[in-house]
Amino acid sequence: MEQLIVVAVFSILLYVLLIMPQQKRVKAQTAMQNSLNEGDHVLTASGMYGNIVEFEGPIVWLEIARGVEIKVLRESIQAVAGGESSGSDATGDADEKNKSGKKSLKDRAKELAEEATGEADES
Repeated sequence: MEQLIVVAVFSILLYVLLIMPQQKRVKAQTAMQNSLNEGDHVLTASGMYGNIVEFEGPIVWLEIARGVEIKVLRESIQAVAGGESSGSDATGDADEKNKSGKKSLKDRAKELAEEATGEADES
């Protein structure tokens, strides 16, 4: 009889600590995916940011850069990333808005290109 009580208590704890939170996360994710609108800036499960351009049933068209659109499933959208892009490209130039004070990738690439051409001129 005591073993039955221990198994029952363990089962209840397992349900409360593992299953219920997962169900809440799934419901929240589904609600977020159902509330998406055109123009939302989103993050896909593969790590791509983009603006929603159009819906075709379960398919969402994302603009990931100016003039570049990709087709993804609605279920692959992981989060709404916040503000829309300011018109430059759909990523919002995230590498230029690096708050840690480091140089952006574009600036670093320019420097490397200048160094390479400078070394070629010296030779």
